Amino acid sequence: KTPAAQTADGNEATMHGQKRSEYKSRLLHPETASKLALKAQQWNALSHELLTQRCRLLSAPPSPPSADDVGSGNGDGAAATPPSPEILLTLTEKMLTVNPDPSHLWNIRREMLLYLIQPSSTANASPSPSSLDIQAELKLTAHCLQRNPKSYASWFHRKWSIVYHLTHSIVVEGYTSSSEYFTDANTMLRSELDLCAQFLQMDERNFHCWNYRRFVVALLGSAGSSKNTTADTEPSDERDNIGVALFSGSWSPWLTLLEPNGFSEEDKMGPQLSQSVSTATGFVSSNSNTTGTRNHTSQSTSPLTRAELEELVTNEWDFTTSKIQDNFSNGSAFHYRSKLLSLILETRLDTSSSLKERHDGIQSMARDEWENILMDAVFTEPDDQTPWWYHRFVVAWATPPIDLKNNLAEDEYQEIVEEYEDLLFEMRGSLQELLEVEKENEMSGNVDTRDESKGAKCKWAYLGLHLVISSLLKSQRDNSDDKRRNLGEGMLPDGTCNLVEEAIDCLKELEKIDTSRKERYNMLATEIFRV
Repeated sequence: KTPAAQTADGNEATMHGQKRSEYKSRLLHPETASKLALKAQQWNALSHELLTQRCRLLSAPPSPPSADDVGSGNGDGAAATPPSPEILLTLTEKMLTVNPDPSHLWNIRREMLLYLIQPSSTANASPSPSSLDIQAELKLTAHCLQRNPKSYASWFHRKWSIVYHLTHSIVVEGYTSSSEYFTDANTMLRSELDLCAQFLQMDERNFHCWNYRRFVVALLGSAGSSKNTTADTEPSDERDNIGVALFSGSWSPWLTLLEPNGFSEEDKMGPQLSQSVSTATGFVSSNSNTTGTRNHTSQSTSPLTRAELEELVTNEWDFTTSKIQDNFSNGSAFHYRSKLLSLILETRLDTSSSLKERHDGIQSMARDEWENILMDAVFTEPDDQTPWWYHRFVVAWATPPIDLKNNLAEDEYQEIVEEYEDLLFEMRGSLQELLEVEKENEMSGNVDTRDESKGAKCKWAYLGLHLVISSLLKSQRDNSDDKRRNLGEGMLPDGTCNLVEEAIDCLKELEKIDTSRKERYNMLATEIFRV
């Protein structure tokens, strides 16, 4: 018998609040085992029926069977009659409500939905698409997600259903105006944000739901406008070439509406669905059809205005703030926040802001993040890696690029550098204070029994302090070339020697705490002296 996993203090490890031995003993109970065996038999029977009927449906000839074949009465007629897609949809719904995880069941469901929706492929068949029952699919996926909020396949099917509805309903349901379409789209997508809030209230670290929330926001940015567009209106240049990427879950197509100068690749959030999934009937792009020719007869898309985008991004920023304050160990919220940081900066700047004003805004936001979010997080949970990751991101984001001095007056550039270094010195002092408090706790007998390599004894605080000191050293060296030349080759600017000693002390402490990474810390020590 395999012994139960134990924690460092000798107690049996638990998963989701229950001990492994207790969980296994319940499964081995005769009554429970009998019920599980019966469920497995029922599941296997449904699976066999589903796959058999699908095979018969897809292998059936295009023409329906004759009346003689259907009513022969010898029992073969039923087998010769192809089943209806509705039966397969009923079977998939029955199985998915029990177990929403198998991807092949969702694949079959989408296959049957398209079988019913798409027009016949036979010759001379006129396109007559019918609409997807979006409410039925949303209801089914909501039920499945309540059963398993981390079901990859359920979240994906919900995305697929919404995108198919958005890209086809404008043709199928015959909206009389584009504003009517966009109003309905906005209402549905806003309700999806409410659903995300409900799931994240139950588990604020559900990264599946965070991913879906970013997807919904992307759709709101491209199909959530209440503005009027007309089919024969020439689109503006900023909306050319948007195309079906609007409905892939990518933030890239409409970010330029918020910042005309564009963003780096790190700021963008890529597609979550392939473009083939998003291809629409009569709703392909604002200025072209699938053949690449101009198309003024199809409905044009209408992304949000800049003011609407600013409101949307600000609401997401505030949402991440609330979730981080609920739980500092929320990697998904911190990740989302790192993507929103540059966008929030744009909402706080004027469109005519100078380069100096932009970088002043970066320094101001970095300081706000440190003082209002990160300090609370690292002082409350110093051994949790999550806020330290975001701390590393904020330090890197606030670092003035070295080529900035070529685009600003010398005094303006030095002012930005001084503001950045002041922030680093403030971080240095706070982290040194944190380490002193932790040392006092250890000396008072509050010894941490957890694995030191996982963060005990303030491993992450030492790494964070080393990062801050290293960044200070690099900034001082990069911006003190003239002074170094006056001092002599290989010499360091005034005050730098103390920082070097502090960085070395951090690495020595880390070698004691995290012995398995001793060589890494030795390598970092050699890099400190590189000029």
